[in-house]
Amino acid sequence: MYVVDLHCRWLDTSFWRQQFLAGDDAIIARVIRDGVTEVSIDTSRGIDLPPAPAFSMARINEIERKFKLMAEIKARVVPKVSLGEERRRAARLLPEATETVTNLIASARAGISVDAGQLEPLVQRMIESVMRNPDALVPLARLKQMDTYATEHAVATAALIIALGRQQGVSERDLEKMALGALVKDIGHAAIDARLIAKTGALSSAEVSVMQSHVEEGLAVLEATTKLPELSVAVVLEHHERFDGGGYPYKMVGEDISLAGRMASIVDSYDAMTSQRPYRQAISPSMALARLYDERGSQFDPALVAAFVRTVGIYPVGTLVLLESGHLAVVDATHLENSLTPIVRVIYHTGRQQYVEPVTVDLARKFGNHYGQIVRAESYERWGLSPLRWQPA
Repeated sequence: MYVVDLHCRWLDTSFWRQQFLAGDDAIIARVIRDGVTEVSIDTSRGIDLPPAPAFSMARINEIERKFKLMAEIKARVVPKVSLGEERRRAARLLPEATETVTNLIASARAGISVDAGQLEPLVQRMIESVMRNPDALVPLARLKQMDTYATEHAVATAALIIALGRQQGVSERDLEKMALGALVKDIGHAAIDARLIAKTGALSSAEVSVMQSHVEEGLAVLEATTKLPELSVAVVLEHHERFDGGGYPYKMVGEDISLAGRMASIVDSYDAMTSQRPYRQAISPSMALARLYDERGSQFDPALVAAFVRTVGIYPVGTLVLLESGHLAVVDATHLENSLTPIVRVIYHTGRQQYVEPVTVDLARKFGNHYGQIVRAESYERWGLSPLRWQPA
């Protein structure tokens, strides 16, 4: 039979793959030895169960298991909380996440065993945060310090891939694996000279090759010290692959790149573009989305780009925007049905160059809006405003 799900956490078994052909007694004995109590099979890729009487005990047990599973799923549903409450939780979670990933990278740099399994509780908390309110963790994770970019970038891409995966209906089990891959995907940078990573000028062809080697270097470090599920490995290996075959390290094309890899390439590129780097200025989230959209079908999977735009909104929460009245406002919330007219908080008058009493305005309302619509996204730095201070609460 062809097994497609072991119905347990990936760290609890000795199997490298979650999907495999159970072709002999040795594999079945190994499944039992790992404590697996039930599996799902794909009958199009292997044999099926033998026919059973309509009211057999096996059928009754199957129905009972389904009801039990439904009850467990219902019990695990995380209630949605207010943006302010979830933002406070996310503000506590992010430093913990950054510290954990920092320690992991430090271990890799020192040649010490790297246990990616310690990230599992962290990943679960990130998923729960996004499930409760997706507009809290993702915007906060976008705010980074220059000297801790590597670890904060890892955490931000994990938050983004959770949000995108949730929008695509990816199961929680697979979200865990993708997020884990995002957290460790750049661990290979530990093997590269930090001066090269921070270099501001153009890189030589030899330096480009060294930089690109971080993908396989990272997997080598992880394979030597820990066990990663297939989806995590796909994120590590494929986050620099491009839809038209112009990426690296394997120059994969189109849907030869796994779904996890195609999603990872989008969130990794988006977060890199919106982050300040020694060799490049950050651009606004809206401009980054525009670039992703322009490169759909060439660099990125066009369907996933469209899904990502829906996930974060054309003007993502926390974006600074200029209104027709000349006021600056911060996007507080988005409308799923029309992301061009979000709910904003007016905070500054550009003509007078001074703060105003904050006013919340729903740009989708036809009446009561005296500020007009959005002209364009703006940069906090250009106006000397603190992005952290004005994030939605």
